[in-house]
Amino acid sequence: MFRIVFILTAALFFLPQLTAQDLDPEEIRRAIEQGIQFIKNRQRPDGHWDEQSSIERCGSTGLSIIALLSCGVPKNDPAVQRGLQYMRQFPGTEAGRNYGLSLQTMAFCLADPERCRMLIRENVKLLEKNQIKVQNSVNNGGWDYSPGTDRSDLSNSQFSILALYEAERAGVEVSDETWRRALRYWADTQNSNGSWGYTPKPHDRGTSDERGSMTCAGIASLLITADELDSAAAEVNGNRILCFRPSPAKTAEKIKLGFDWMARRFSVSENPGTGGIYLYYYLYALERVGRLTNQRFIGQHDWYREGADKLLKLRDKIDGSWRGQGTGEVPSTAMALLFLSKGRRPVLMSKIQYGHSLSWNVHPNDVNNMTMFTEKQWKIDLTWQIVDIRHATVDHLLQSPVLYLSGFQSPLGISDKETAEMVQKLREYLDQGGFLFAEAQPNDKTFDKGFRELMTLVFPEPGYELKLLEQNHPVWNAEIAVDPEQVRPLEGVNFGCRTCVIYAPVNKEPPAAAAKPSLSCLWEVAKIFERGNPYPDAVQKQIDAGLGIGLNILAYATNKELKYKDQIAERTTRNERDSANSVSKRGKIFISFLDPGGAMNPAPRAAQNLLYWLNEHLGIPVELKTETINPAAQTLSESPLLLMHGRQQFQFSDKQREHLKKYLENGGFLFVNSICSSKMFSDSFTKELQKMFPDGTLEVIPPEDPLFSDEYGGFNIQTLEMRTPESAPGRKTASVKRQVAPQLYGLKLADTERWTVVFSPNDISCALENAGSMECRGYTTDSAMKLAVNVYLYAIEHW
Repeated sequence: MFRIVFILTAALFFLPQLTAQDLDPEEIRRAIEQGIQFIKNRQRPDGHWDEQSSIERCGSTGLSIIALLSCGVPKNDPAVQRGLQYMRQFPGTEAGRNYGLSLQTMAFCLADPERCRMLIRENVKLLEKNQIKVQNSVNNGGWDYSPGTDRSDLSNSQFSILALYEAERAGVEVSDETWRRALRYWADTQNSNGSWGYTPKPHDRGTSDERGSMTCAGIASLLITADELDSAAAEVNGNRILCFRPSPAKTAEKIKLGFDWMARRFSVSENPGTGGIYLYYYLYALERVGRLTNQRFIGQHDWYREGADKLLKLRDKIDGSWRGQGTGEVPSTAMALLFLSKGRRPVLMSKIQYGHSLSWNVHPNDVNNMTMFTEKQWKIDLTWQIVDIRHATVDHLLQSPVLYLSGFQSPLGISDKETAEMVQKLREYLDQGGFLFAEAQPNDKTFDKGFRELMTLVFPEPGYELKLLEQNHPVWNAEIAVDPEQVRPLEGVNFGCRTCVIYAPVNKEPPAAAAKPSLSCLWEVAKIFERGNPYPDAVQKQIDAGLGIGLNILAYATNKELKYKDQIAERTTRNERDSANSVSKRGKIFISFLDPGGAMNPAPRAAQNLLYWLNEHLGIPVELKTETINPAAQTLSESPLLLMHGRQQFQFSDKQREHLKKYLENGGFLFVNSICSSKMFSDSFTKELQKMFPDGTLEVIPPEDPLFSDEYGGFNIQTLEMRTPESAPGRKTASVKRQVAPQLYGLKLADTERWTVVFSPNDISCALENAGSMECRGYTTDSAMKLAVNVYLYAIEHW
């Protein structure tokens, strides 16, 4: 499928601050659940839902099933199965007019494509037959309510396109000629201002009016028809993969024109051009535009957040339905549910737009295909976005767990100011747990040089250089074991608890050989859904490896733990949070990181994230800036709590040992955990503690200890969730979660009843960073936060 999206993005982030209201994920979840129940309650005993027209048999029933499935209702749910059984009684022409036939086809494709394959195939034949084929007519390539006419309307035509699209995804092929006629139809019916209306003009290009719902239909239909005609920017010729093929500009210009009209006329309160009628029909189409163009913003509007907020206000709080002019309560509710459920899909990754050329998007379909492949492998609906790094905020970047940066020209800004802003955004994004995947294209001119310079600016500290990834790194087998013959050099930056940057330079092996196709090119040419003749084995082997490497990187970066859009709240940036806190620590609680040797802090955000949680959830005044302090420092006594963590062996000097011992004897508190449950670090710490307190002993803190209770305002902890990596040669690395009893060790000094030192041999700090890596054993983020909060509150209570 081909994405004509690169031209759209230029106008999307023209304002430096684009705002969007936060959504309550619980409220959205309740609205979806109540809407599902309303739909189920309206189902008739024989499995159908009442139609608005006596001629239709499967319109409302097909739409209701599609909505239920999109909201996560299982395919074997009784309501879904009764609806499917009802519709199987009305194959082909018996399904009703075009709406019923199209919606029945979509429901069969989504619910049970294998069992319904013959029915889907017959419906596709019928839809292709019903397409109007009158040369030199404005209606050529469209559809009407019923076959046998030479009229068309864009609403019926849209639903036919959606049905054929789902059929292709289910493995039933549609002829190229059908797609070509449809592409011409949608191109010819667009008005000069970019909009579309309901019916074509009788003797001219364009339509008789302009509507938001039909403009959304036009944009989506152009995208789909161009996609299905395989207008990709890479192709296969024999055993050769040809990258960087030219893309059709005419269709892209029409899509941009429609998108610009939507940006000017954007609304979630009405269907532009029609007033208050068909609002839910319009919102259902609006969601499709936002999702298919992979844009978070339409103009200045966060389409999902604004639309969801409006739907939450319009719904009937008693029965959970939506009711609108022009559509009945069941179709209105179904379309509202489709907006809420499809629009909130987790964002897998964002493609970064940079510079003033198209270097960043030489393969417009690469990330789209990689996302669809990931959907199939992980069995979860996902989406992706395009983000202009020049105008996006860190908040915008944080909507995606992975950023993809690619090209053949330098990603650095055209000015020092632009570069500095890019560096600041990327560093803060990575500081807050983000992941950057970059790739140089085989026709590289300056990208490699520019990206390496960019990384030195993002990570000026020593020790954060790009280094070749080792053969045992999880990216080689996190999900799919990569064929050794297809392994390519990958470099990475180890920052904090994991590799947070992975870079794929131009793949030349041996060095004198011609550059091999980039991962981006392999993704571009991949056939995610079977269509046409298969590729030669040698080509498919390369594509499989490229998809496998991409999937492994995404699994490593995300741990396959993705959040729905409404679960990601708008957050202030670290700089904004810091500026909101006085420089003075007076009256505030803070944490100091204990560093014995001046090495890099392997989890620099752990203490800050803990303090942020304490301030946000418990209202405790905190100083978010965390200082690193040497054990021999004179200011050691000012810290109520010292946090220490590490992964390597270490040794205190005599002076450090002396000062730290004095600090603890005078009422201080030390909280220690081993990064990734490192035995090397644990052994070093216990030896050093023994040297400081020869008569003291680290003992197991019993489960009934107040530290594990809510006595100090924390959590009543009985079990926690532990993440444990498991792998075997030739098999993928898995991160297995298990419920375990909390495991902490403590040291009480003589004549004291409190724990002076609390030690966890299992990782806590990496989890506090939201960066628990799949090769790292330790508590999950929620469990680590509960444990750290309890330890912190205990320390403050006894300070």
